[in-house]
Amino acid sequence: MPEAEPPTIEALAEALAAGEEDRAAALIPELHPADLAALAGTLDEETWKPFFSALDQETLAEVFEYLAASDAEKALEQLPQTRQQEILEELSDDELVDLLQEVPSPKQEQYLALLSDSKEAVSRRLLRFSETSAGGRMTTAFATLHEDMTISEAIEALSEISESTEILSRIFVVDERHRLLGKVLLRDLTFNPRSTLIKEVMDDDTLAIDSLADQEEAANMIARYDMVALPVVDREARLLGVVTHDDAIEILAEESTEDIEKFSAIAGTHGEEGYLQTPVPMHFRRRFFWILPLALLAILSGVVIYNYEHVLNQVYLLVIYLPMVVAAGGNTGSQSATTVIRAMALGEFTPAAVVRVVWKELRIGLLLGGLLGLCVALVVQFFMPHFIEVPPEVSLRNVAMTVGLSLTGQVTSSTLLGAVLPILARSVHLDPALVASPAITTLVDVTGLVIYLGLAKALLGI
Repeated sequence: MPEAEPPTIEALAEALAAGEEDRAAALIPELHPADLAALAGTLDEETWKPFFSALDQETLAEVFEYLAASDAEKALEQLPQTRQQEILEELSDDELVDLLQEVPSPKQEQYLALLSDSKEAVSRRLLRFSETSAGGRMTTAFATLHEDMTISEAIEALSEISESTEILSRIFVVDERHRLLGKVLLRDLTFNPRSTLIKEVMDDDTLAIDSLADQEEAANMIARYDMVALPVVDREARLLGVVTHDDAIEILAEESTEDIEKFSAIAGTHGEEGYLQTPVPMHFRRRFFWILPLALLAILSGVVIYNYEHVLNQVYLLVIYLPMVVAAGGNTGSQSATTVIRAMALGEFTPAAVVRVVWKELRIGLLLGGLLGLCVALVVQFFMPHFIEVPPEVSLRNVAMTVGLSLTGQVTSSTLLGAVLPILARSVHLDPALVASPAITTLVDVTGLVIYLGLAKALLGI
């Protein structure tokens, strides 16, 4: 008898699409809640309700922990109030706040009213922080101890909160004003005599982040210092919560998505909805209002060509190399911008190092442009005559020199612009990604035309 195939998300999706509720109900317990949440994000309206109806209370609560806030909101609206209350109480405080930040104010108050007094108080406190700040992403489900406790007293205190604490591998030590003094590991409590004081086994690492700092800074600190949890403090160094490593992964994924979209000239804030769940008008709005100004800026390229029309008319051969010169600038400018933006995001240089960065990119641009210009000039001089007919009145050597020098100038200037513009954007508190890729490409198209046609006019005596 052949073995049954293991349950898969694809099989569950097929069962839901076919309306086979019994088969779907049999598959669900065999699948991980994270996979079920991922599937929920791909379902259409017709299969959404049957899917959530097939989940029992325990599985539903587990799935909600992995759902995007927008999907959790939509699922919650389909549940009766008693199940809504159960789900909301089950959610960790950071996941709950992510959900509450997603819903409109009237709905937010409705959900808050369903919570227990203690959970409501924590949620309202966290909602005061911006959703993109460290405070907005922290959880308050962490454990604290005092340095004058014995290990025996510490273990007893921890046992009382173990069920409600999200992370116990790192336990933070605070003073009487709840200011961070350091941390102690669970293994320190396990493998030392019970009479040992906490201050004897703790380390005095007080590395933390301000609650108002950007969430990306928190995620980068967790990655840089290889942390399981990053303490979040207020201006008086009082411990408010922690950002955990799983939140850091989510933050970095969100930030990288946002940067990629800005590189591609997609405006607006990226929500948690998947591509298929995002409505067409939203896709349109986020793309059009970047494409329009870039299109208008590109008109300058036409103006430049119009003003140098006589140059192209007299030496029409120049048209062959025009796209190459322009494209080379866009490519190298984007490379430079991407490199510099990534270095800034990772904190690899400070504002004081800007001159070194610019000087470095200038040298890279000269090397790239010089070598590229030389190679292409040789191709123009010795190989192109085999493929095109060169008018006798045109000096091929001067054309090759024009193309080579134009490439050198275009690549050098584009590399420099790609480095400088993100740095300037950061200095005026703009996201450097805003000036990347299409924006730089459009700008260097104009500069490339000016360099190429200006050199052609000078070197060819037109």
